[in-house]
Amino acid sequence: MESEGPPRFEKIAILGNRTLTMQSKESYTSSNLDEFLEHAPVFTLSELVQWLQKNSAKAPRAAAYNFIKNRRRAGRLSVVKEGLYFVVRPGATATTTPLDEFLIASKLAPDATLAFHTALDVLGYGHSLFSTHYYFSKTSRRPVRFRKGLFRCVKYPTTLLKSHAYAFGFEKVERLGQKVVTTGKERTLVEALEHPEYCGGFEEMYRSLEKIPYLQFDTLVKYLELRRKKKLYAVVGFFLEQHREEFHVEESLLQLLERTKPSTPDYWDRSKKESAFAKRWNLVVPKAALHRAWEEF
Repeated sequence: MESEGPPRFEKIAILGNRTLTMQSKESYTSSNLDEFLEHAPVFTLSELVQWLQKNSAKAPRAAAYNFIKNRRRAGRLSVVKEGLYFVVRPGATATTTPLDEFLIASKLAPDATLAFHTALDVLGYGHSLFSTHYYFSKTSRRPVRFRKGLFRCVKYPTTLLKSHAYAFGFEKVERLGQKVVTTGKERTLVEALEHPEYCGGFEEMYRSLEKIPYLQFDTLVKYLELRRKKKLYAVVGFFLEQHREEFHVEESLLQLLERTKPSTPDYWDRSKKESAFAKRWNLVVPKAALHRAWEEF
């Protein structure tokens, strides 16, 4: 018979031939743990340990290991990677159980924050489906391959870590009853323009960003100030100037961004051979982005 956790009664004294017992303060049961799994189809070991601690379990880490071991033997739990587990649905197997890859990405680090194309996807703006998922963390982590997906970690920008502002512009979205942290649309726009390679390239990035319905420009400018990177002012200014009608961009905002552009010409992406110079922004941009050549097809 499976052991679902430490005993609920413990010996406290032996008097003569009598053993006195009392009910422990542990308040979790097998049914409670099943309820935990219902609300956490994907969970980490630490999340289970914290839940057991809140429910007064003795030796919560040992209890968690014991529970996971027994459920895996029974085929009711499986593993994404060490320390990250998922519930196997009734009638399915570990390989056929549908899983939310955004939920998986959000649990690959204690401070994981969905970013770049993954943030655009979870916010509802992604143009195409991607099998590579990106998340921020304070520490570098190895890529994780699971099923057909690749999960890649990117360290938070150094300036944000030094100023303790790495959490600026975060949002929380719900996935299967669990809260997932992602970069919000303004911060995501800036970081996508900074790293088109994490967004499927220029065409995919443009098509995704163009799905954003509106922008809070004060949030966008504040994030640029936190990053303190002149090239970002130029890239964002160039993009907003291209989309001034769609995003209702006023000239005063463009002038504000223009004042902080690089003092010497800078490349948006040096890997692109065919480029053009955007004089206003002192920025060398790919011709495809300048003319939005993909719109011709």
